[in-house]
Amino acid sequence: MPSIPGIEILAIMKKTFLISRILLSSCGIMLFLLPTVSCSFINKKSPPLPTMPLISVGFDQEVVNNGILPLVFRGDGNVSYTEGLDGMALDLSQSSMYRKPIILINEHRTKITDYSGISILLWTQMGQDDFNSYVILGQKDEFEDFEPFGWSISSGISGAWSWWISDGVNEQNYRPLPSRQAINDGNWHLIGFSVDFSTRETRLYYDGKTVAIYTLQQEDFSIFNKELYLGADPFAADPVLDTYNGKIDNLTVWSRVLTDKQVEALYLQFTEPKFKRRDVMPDSLTVMSWNTWGGGIREGRFVGVQRVVEIIRESGADIVSLQESFGTGPMLADNLGFYLYQRSEGLCVLSRFPLGQTYDIYRRRVSGAVTVELPENNKLLFCPVYLSYLPNNGPYIMSGSAHPDSIVLREMETRGAEMRYVVWELQTLVDREDNVPLILAGDFNSGSHLDWTEENKDIHYGLAIEYPTTLALQKAGFIDSYRKLHPDVKAFPGHTWSPRFREVLQDRVNFIFYNGSRLEPSWSAVIDTHPLGFPSDHGAVVSSFKWKKK
Repeated sequence: MPSIPGIEILAIMKKTFLISRILLSSCGIMLFLLPTVSCSFINKKSPPLPTMPLISVGFDQEVVNNGILPLVFRGDGNVSYTEGLDGMALDLSQSSMYRKPIILINEHRTKITDYSGISILLWTQMGQDDFNSYVILGQKDEFEDFEPFGWSISSGISGAWSWWISDGVNEQNYRPLPSRQAINDGNWHLIGFSVDFSTRETRLYYDGKTVAIYTLQQEDFSIFNKELYLGADPFAADPVLDTYNGKIDNLTVWSRVLTDKQVEALYLQFTEPKFKRRDVMPDSLTVMSWNTWGGGIREGRFVGVQRVVEIIRESGADIVSLQESFGTGPMLADNLGFYLYQRSEGLCVLSRFPLGQTYDIYRRRVSGAVTVELPENNKLLFCPVYLSYLPNNGPYIMSGSAHPDSIVLREMETRGAEMRYVVWELQTLVDREDNVPLILAGDFNSGSHLDWTEENKDIHYGLAIEYPTTLALQKAGFIDSYRKLHPDVKAFPGHTWSPRFREVLQDRVNFIFYNGSRLEPSWSAVIDTHPLGFPSDHGAVVSSFKWKKK
């Protein structure tokens, strides 16, 4: 990682602060002073503000970079300004005389991708009656025969903000709801994201909170070395026509991924917290695992998703492992007021509590892990899982000629092997001091060795099968929460496949396993009905755990 030698001095005096940076170079001494900023909401408990940005663009009657990266501006002449957060802001709104984008060009030999990561944040205020989609900030390039290569922060057609990234082949979108993440309500909002180039992970920020975490498919991040367009789409046919209708202040870029506390501090220097935070640890946690069959949209693109929301809310779930969410994650999270971890297109986690560090467990399509930040400094490690749907052993089992050994061999070719890798990688995360429990929840697409036993052969086509997925977890010290509470398989079969297709093999294929003495399951059930029509072909399994304090 390239570095620029220097001495950094930070002085905080009551409600104002001044940052001075003296950077030494071979050609002399350069002094950069950031404007004095009002800090009426900062107190002694507030985390320190991040320093040493590469780019810190101010708009006090001129467009100037107070960061350490030498920039060249285009379009910085004839610019309209308005009252901002701590001085003047860039005015691109309908009251502005000069409405056009500004281009930021890095002419230094240092590339952004030479660093470990990047964080980009800006404050914005959008017109209240404009529901058009505009690019607020972005970088784009194009490849022949491919879609555009780049990223953008935009205003959505609903009045919320949105984020997009693509490498020309793979793209990911985050489209939150205006009910929770609006930018056209007449208030100033802090929005942005960070990317860790090594882990290929992005964190999305709204008003000081990490509202979503995405594992990226992209491997090429060279787009971050291109020109940065502020106020319009780099590919806009008419920049004036497509210029953002709003105000922008304090555009800042860091050569690293900021901590969640630092992002929060940047927000709190100008306003009070927006998101409510639980300060007291609840006595119990409720977890759900559910394959929503494309996000429930088969009952309607909007209606089906709302039914999923209703079922999750009614269950009282605090943390949800979703399989086959397919783009509905942001809508579900905002409807519930939850945080989002999007591990892959079909695998995500919704959490009532903030999400912290993530772990790259096996393959992104199959599994992942994220730390759930609970009140009173408690933590929980949560692992969503979605194993292969192949082979489909149902018809073979129902034929009456199946052999247990052949079924196990088939299982080991795909999902059995996947679970062995998942369990092996999770062993490094199991807390040997037993302070941080671990929950694994997901769709295994296979039965359980705890169900298909010798004692229950009469209800399982005469077969006793040691399914390798659940067996691997048991050998690693994990406990099946549903079967722990309901050991009688005949009285409580717990079938989650399938409430919609009754002609197929009925089986329990969705699970919630746990590891750690701080968790004690108190109840568990399967949800597979809705008064107006169940939106999935899988039932949801829900387990509640008592939380034992140390």
